[in-house]
Amino acid sequence: MRTRVEIMNDFLAINVEPGKTIQDIVEASGSALPFGCRDGECGTCVVSIEQGMEYLSPMTAKEVKVLKEVLAGTTTEKSRLSCQMKVVKPNGLIRIKY
Repeated sequence: MRTRVEIMNDFLAINVEPGKTIQDIVEASGSALPFGCRDGECGTCVVSIEQGMEYLSPMTAKEVKVLKEVLAGTTTEKSRLSCQMKVVKPNGLIRIKY
């Protein structure tokens, strides 16, 4: 059972198994979504989850800290760091905008 991940800016759609990281999906798809440290500390890979937050892993402590401290005032409740997220449920749709 797969979940569909759509990267809206790039008009890409990928069907993936739960357990895949968004970073892996982006790199395999050829998306132009930028990454910096790849460790959840710089905030370069911040995205907006337009649909499907419930199919993603909960925020990590690093992610919460970066969204609050490094990116303060520039994020919304839809903001996530793509290097920290994993697809955790099948049969869904996740729509990402960067």
